[in-house]
Amino acid sequence: MCKLISEWSPSKSAMDLVKLNGVNEQQIASSVDYLKSQAGLNDIADIDGYDNWNAFFIMFCIKANKNISG
Repeated sequence: MCKLISEWSPSKSAMDLVKLNGVNEQQIASSVDYLKSQAGLNDIADIDGYDNWNAFFIMFCIKANKNISG
């Protein structure tokens, strides 16, 4: 498991789940770029309620997509 976001990239299963929720490739790439650019995000241990970046990424993408769509 990758603790640092700088060393992380989404797993295939995380990408598949996000796509099933209506998030397109461009939105996924933008989300990854955004997350990696955030100075406040470094170690997954610093984020309450998440134990890996894939889980955080999935929720972030789905919520961001709902805000754009709705």
